[in-house]
Amino acid sequence: MNNQIDKQSALTTDSVNSLSKKAALSFMALLGLVAIGFLGSQLATSQIVSANDASLSAAQQQEVKAIVKEMLVNDPELLKEAFIALQTREMMQQQAGVEQIIAANQQALFATPTDPWKGAENGNITMVYFTDFNCPYCKQLEPELDKLMAAFPQLKIIIKMVPLQGQSAVDAVDFAQTVWLNEPEKYLKVKDTLMSAPRRLDSQAIAKVASITGTTQWLNNTDSRVADAVSDNLDLMRTLRIGGTPSMVIGDQIIAGLVPFEQLKQQVELALEAQNGKK
Repeated sequence: MNNQIDKQSALTTDSVNSLSKKAALSFMALLGLVAIGFLGSQLATSQIVSANDASLSAAQQQEVKAIVKEMLVNDPELLKEAFIALQTREMMQQQAGVEQIIAANQQALFATPTDPWKGAENGNITMVYFTDFNCPYCKQLEPELDKLMAAFPQLKIIIKMVPLQGQSAVDAVDFAQTVWLNEPEKYLKVKDTLMSAPRRLDSQAIAKVASITGTTQWLNNTDSRVADAVSDNLDLMRTLRIGGTPSMVIGDQIIAGLVPFEQLKQQVELALEAQNGKK
């Protein structure tokens, strides 16, 4: 009889310990949240314990806290590991979200008739490039894009002009987009000449570019389709959660800012590998 009672008592103790340790491990998994943003640890702890009120007694809740404390004292790396694991999970979720957004906007990104482009007309890899004529980083990136087209003759770059930096940027986009829609063969010279200006554009600089490129008829003569094209570009930036220029979409990735040629090259190679893997 006593042996049976002892066995039952041992089973009960083991069950409590098991439950407490399980709760402690759940608590540890949530510690990463505390480390990342919810540093009010007392509030977080009280909420977690409250969530377990139905399954743990007050004594067991204290045991959970003691186990967590012992785990952290004996192995401080646990908190670091929880933090890293949470960061990794969030990055994966964020990337998955980006991929879904890009997949849902294929038409707007890669098949808009009003978009100018350069490189291979029927290239088997396409980059979308958001740019502003007054953006100094865009000006610095242009030579890297030329190198990229030389390295990948099959690359097509779709140019989405967005006027983010002042009225002169608006005027430059209106002018350049109008040239593309009416004299597309002159567009790249217009774009490159506007981009070569070392400082922010003004009306005189834009007029000079028009004179150099033989496109003065389009000054202050904006095509009626331009407003919708620019509005669509800005809406697409917001949809993609892109905050500025230069920004590029390559494959299922968004590359933001002035990045080195090697990074762009690597991204194009990865996109080509992904394409080849789907065939």
